[in-house]
Amino acid sequence: MESTSASRTAAGLSLLFAAGERPELHVLRAALEGCQTQAVIVREDDGGGAADLIVSGLGFEVDGLAPKAARAVTVPIDRYGFEGAVELAALESIRIFPGHALSGGVALPPVSKALLALAAELAMKLPARAIHWHPADSLIEAREFSRSVLGWLAGGVFPAPGLIALQPLADGSVISRGLAHFIAQELSFRAAADPAALKLAAQVADLLVRSGPLTTFTQWRIQGALINAEPAREAKQILIWRAE
Repeated sequence: MESTSASRTAAGLSLLFAAGERPELHVLRAALEGCQTQAVIVREDDGGGAADLIVSGLGFEVDGLAPKAARAVTVPIDRYGFEGAVELAALESIRIFPGHALSGGVALPPVSKALLALAAELAMKLPARAIHWHPADSLIEAREFSRSVLGWLAGGVFPAPGLIALQPLADGSVISRGLAHFIAQELSFRAAADPAALKLAAQVADLLVRSGPLTTFTQWRIQGALINAEPAREAKQILIWRAE
């Protein structure tokens, strides 16, 4: 049961607030009423620090609400969209994650999209400073998160880096973290000394999220570059390299 709970929270996100700005239950309820995403509170705990939500017909949980004691903020590996330093020690979080009934499908597209849509709207209605997206262990500035996620859900480009982390390696290659949440595969872009590697990797991630897991050798033409992609035989990984 513990591992199931851990997998559900790992598929969720945290909204981070300055000390004293975490919403109480009644504030969250008012914010939900103003969201275009259909979301209602269907159960709350006696202390007011947690609740069950129905979002677009799917069950989620929220915890960490005031006046309960603030949860310690986990330090994400990567940060996106910030102009300066972020003092995580001064922030407090609430978490939203798939409910018990979704334990077997925490990464299904409707679940992820419902969660991200709700968080993007709440980040605009509440004084959130940042969003910690658990699957990629990334921290995204709140307004940047809302703008990029809502744009993607409206048919725009998948917000990578951000919802996935793209990490340059010493040899110039790029690997992803968090793409597996969406397609059950990560990518490894062999791109030694390629100044366009990060941008190309982000565009490949967009293609993969749109099309789903890669099962056979594939080629794409991206910004004039011919890109080869091949699923690794023994690992849940996609190998990417320039064909020319």
